[in-house]
Amino acid sequence: MGRILRYALTEDRVTAIDLGFPTPGKLLIHPVTQDVRVAYDRADASSTTGVNYFTLFAGTQYTFDLSAGVGWLAQGQQMYFNSPDGDTVVEIWFANER
Repeated sequence: MGRILRYALTEDRVTAIDLGFPTPGKLLIHPVTQDVRVAYDRADASSTTGVNYFTLFAGTQYTFDLSAGVGWLAQGQQMYFNSPDGDTVVEIWFANER
């Protein structure tokens, strides 16, 4: 069945999001109006101390295949998101069997 979540991100405020996946499936992420930084560490997602982060570009949908054979993004930890240039919404779709 899966689940769909929308997270409102406040400008330059790091937000922890649990991307743990119970079964194999697809994870879709869509930052709506602003670019978003994602990192495994809170400090790396910050606009002042961030070094090791990945930028998700606004308006782009990202799809990740997740399973034991392919690998997981963050099975046992939170991932950190930050919108350094303005408020935005991040849509997340967990498309799996549960």
